[in-house]
This record gives sequence, C-alpha cells and structure tokens, in this order.
Amino acid sequence: MAYRYLGNKTRISDWIADIVMEKIPENGRIADPMCGTATMSEAFADRGLNVVASDQLKFPILHAKARLQSAHKYDFSKVAISYEDALQQLNDLETINGFFWKEYSAQGLPVNGAKPRKYFTGENASKIDAIRAKIIQWRSIGLNDDACDLLLHDLILAVNDVANIAGTYGYYRSSWNNSSLKPLELKASKRVSYSNLHTVLQGKVEDTASKLNIDACYLDPPYTKRQYAGNYHILETLAQEDMPTPAGEGGLRDWSPQASDYCYKRHVRSAFHKTIKQLDARWIFLSYSEDGHIPENELLDLLSEYGNVERLEMPLERYRSNSKVNKNGHVQEHLYVLEKNYG
Repeated sequence: MAYRYLGNKTRISDWIADIVMEKIPENGRIADPMCGTATMSEAFADRGLNVVASDQLKFPILHAKARLQSAHKYDFSKVAISYEDALQQLNDLETINGFFWKEYSAQGLPVNGAKPRKYFTGENASKIDAIRAKIIQWRSIGLNDDACDLLLHDLILAVNDVANIAGTYGYYRSSWNNSSLKPLELKASKRVSYSNLHTVLQGKVEDTASKLNIDACYLDPPYTKRQYAGNYHILETLAQEDMPTPAGEGGLRDWSPQASDYCYKRHVRSAFHKTIKQLDARWIFLSYSEDGHIPENELLDLLSEYGNVERLEMPLERYRSNSKVNKNGHVQEHLYVLEKNYG
C-alpha cells in the first residue's frame, strides 16, 4: 500500500515484527489498537499471529479490513458479476458536480466563501462524487457492508494517488503536482487469505484496551501535536460517507470529537497510564520517536512503573511535508518492550 502517512512503519515493520515474535507464543493474539494504515497488523498476520486491529478513526478501519479480511468471499451479485466488475462499473461512471467538486476542487465554490480549494482537479473531484454516491446507493439496496467497505478502501487509495497535497490533507498545494493531474482510477486490492480470523474494531485505545483478550499489544500513538483526524479529514469524510460543513481555508471537518489525548503535552502521560493499566497483556510493545512529547528517560520511568522495560533503537530518515523543513536528516525511532508485572 503506497501511502504517505504520519508515523507509518512500513520501513521498519520487519524489525518490529521480528522482535515481537521473539516474545510471544506461536499463533499468539496481539492487538494493534492504533493501527493507522494497518501496516503492522498485516506484518503480524503474515507471521501467523492472531490480530485485533482497531483505531478511533473510520478510514483506518477500512484499511485494516481490506488487509486482514478481504479474502472473504464477498457477494457482489446484487450489483455486479464480481469484485472486479464492480470496480469497472465505478470507474466508468459519468461524473457528478457534487460535494467534493464544490468544496475541494479548483473549480469549486466552497459554501463558507473561501477561495476554491485545489485538493483535486475538477474532473477528479466530480469522479469522487459519482463513485461515493454509487457506493452509498449500492449499500442502500443491500450490498453487504463488508463489500461496500472494501470499495471505499479502494476509493481512498485512488483519491490519495491524485490528491494535490504535500503529504497530509491539512492544506493543499498552490501548484499542481504531476500525480494530481492524472485521472482517478480504482484498482483491485490484493486479497490475502489467512488461516486466522482476524478482528477489526473501532474505538479510542483508552476505551477499548480493557475489552481485549490478548497475549501482547503493539502501541503506536501520535507523538506530536499533529492530530490525525485533522490531517486526514478528507479520507475520514470518504469513510464516513457524510457531507460535513468544511471550515476555514483548508476545508477541515470538525475533528475535535476524534482528537487524541496523545497529541497534547498536558494529557499524554495520563493517556499512557490509562491505557497501560487497562491492558491485560504480558507484553506491550511501544513505538515512539525521540521527537515525542515525552522525553525518552521520562517515558522509561513511566513504563517502568508497570514492569521491566527495554528500549531498542532504529535510525530513520526524518519525515518532511515539504523540502523547506530545516531539520536534521535522521531521527531515532524507539521501540520500548515492556513485560508487565502481575499480582
């Protein structure tokens, strides 16, 4: 899955998964409750673990379902001959100048009076409107939710391919990048069959932690003030199948109900305590950057309240949303391995 996503672990997924496999039993059950694009969930599943993936946002849930459950034999017969035929029908739709064209295209007229937002060309935005309307209509006539969610996942990936952004959806580029001028096209997702029946849930980790029956948990929380709900608002709107009232010049949906306490310096420590206390798992693996709100020695002290902790390090090239960011070229990604005390 080619995807520029804040904190994505694609480059170090094998390193993390191999460390996890040294600690937990064969065919063990592991939770990935901040799964994002589900990169780590897939890495764990590929190694034979039984995965519980979750996130508080809706669009990561679509990705997790597609990566862990899409080999299920979904029935597209209500609307198409096959999955591939359904995708072709969506790609062949006549365009509609609807919500996305109005709010997020260069030809649009935002309802709040902002200047047209160049997230997409007018043609691609009107294609998004047509496809999302058709998926909603198919859902209403009885195409099952799993099949519709797989098509939404494919739409999100296609949208991400043609979005005129520097990396996130916090704002659009002033000039067009080459990929944004290409026509939007849905492509079939890889469908992998697993022997385990993996679970996908939605909810904040602080709320779902106590409900998990697991051997281990992999935590990958936000570590800066950048809220995922705001930075990926367009993808969340696609996943929610709604039409919120976009605010400001960037057209963000109201993301405050989905704000993460891990993004606030004043709340992050209590969020960690609440989560770890509720996790009934021997092993907790935590990804955290040296740039995080909590300095590494303080985080070691916090985790040590719950058991024995080891910190491992991996250097990574630093994420840049644009070429003008003036930061050192590498950052240390830390993996904390906590064996919890019991009794």
